[in-house]
Amino acid sequence: MEIYQILVPCIAVLFMYVSIKQYVSGKNTFFEMFSWCLIWFFIIAVAIVPDLITVHLAQILGIKSNINAIIFLSLGILFFLQYNLFLTIKRQNKTISELIKKIALENKKDTPK
Repeated sequence: MEIYQILVPCIAVLFMYVSIKQYVSGKNTFFEMFSWCLIWFFIIAVAIVPDLITVHLAQILGIKSNINAIIFLSLGILFFLQYNLFLTIKRQNKTISELIKKIALENKKDTPK
């Protein structure tokens, strides 16, 4: 057994604990907590039995190398998360712009001529 097979699950369990704690305190939704716990559980599984999971994943994706399968899957997940961040920032910018316009119009009404 390699050192990473002990270290990675310990770190992942810590992050799962933090995610659950944030859900209990109301900082995260159930979906966010569940998603992060699922990701960390997958990382734990890959750390404990890397060959079994990565070879099976490579076969499912139709990729010859298990390392390439992990890289492609990771890139896909990262691009998905980046796209969600882009949409969130775009939505926030629109909300902020509308709020600024509303405040400016209210201040203009309140300003004496």
